[in-house]
Amino acid sequence: MSRHLAAIGVCILVLCFSFSAFAGSVHLTNGDRLTGKIVKMAGGKLTLESEMAGTIEIPLKNIKTLDSDEELEMHFNNGTVVKKPVVISAAVGRVRIVGDGTIDSQEIAIADLKLINPPLPEKPRWKGSVSLGMTYTSGNTNNETLAFSGALSKETDKDRITFGADLYKKQVETPNSSDKVTTEDWWKLRGKYDYFYTKRLYLFGEGRYEQDKIALLDRRVITGGGFGYQWIKSDTQNFSIEAGLSNVFEEFNNETPSTSKFSAISGYHYDRKFNNVFSLIHDTSFFPNTADTSDYYLTISAELRAKINTRMFTNFKVLYDYDTTPASNREKTDVKYIFGVGASF
Repeated sequence: MSRHLAAIGVCILVLCFSFSAFAGSVHLTNGDRLTGKIVKMAGGKLTLESEMAGTIEIPLKNIKTLDSDEELEMHFNNGTVVKKPVVISAAVGRVRIVGDGTIDSQEIAIADLKLINPPLPEKPRWKGSVSLGMTYTSGNTNNETLAFSGALSKETDKDRITFGADLYKKQVETPNSSDKVTTEDWWKLRGKYDYFYTKRLYLFGEGRYEQDKIALLDRRVITGGGFGYQWIKSDTQNFSIEAGLSNVFEEFNNETPSTSKFSAISGYHYDRKFNNVFSLIHDTSFFPNTADTSDYYLTISAELRAKINTRMFTNFKVLYDYDTTPASNREKTDVKYIFGVGASF
């Protein structure tokens, strides 16, 4: 008798283990059936943890029906969110949500599923990156170069704060002269605040401070604001356009008189992750004088990054500035190139 009871106990334990380990199943369109724990669904793929096969990702288009005796948090394309167990539906391509008195049993098309068990939204925090480039050569030519770029941002559902900085200095000493000649000496700072009225439309205010000793620019101060629209926003690609009004103040280190101009603002931001290694960050800002649109300041930046690991990257950055009214005896166009190695945080 005791032996029979022991055998029954073992069977019960096995059955309990089986039900706890295989809390769900997925029937595929090719006729196969996979059992295991339904972990999540995102990006058109369902993740299943199977005791025998491990973690499996199944394209949603290959799923005929599914069931789970555990609660699944299901998000549908129409915005509906349901957290209930589901059972196999007799109809192909549908799931049946179990009613419990608070909701009626209902069948919903698998194609209408957007997410299952999505991760909790990330708590807003400061994110950023810094990159540094340095060179030193000696011999026939002594050359010292220092380049720095930095970015810092924090975004919530309602607003976004961003800061940016770029610096470049280069000195050259030739054998025929003991004096070092500075060929590059400039820096830029920028701060910006965006307030979102909707998920796409936002109001922004910004300030910029720039200095370039070789261009005889003692300071350029830009303050302004306006409206922006986020056309694309995703983990791999973002695109937004902006328009508004600003004041552009310029003071020079020679006899060129300082100016303060009431200017419009137009521009855009674009960034894209091409794959797990390469990404692009691109910005353009245009400040035409409202009294004379042939008088303007244009600034463009483009940065290509290549990841070394999860934190480190190498980058190549180009900065293009065009000022129709520069200091006397100076060029309207300035193009700057920065190579560096950086880290994100």
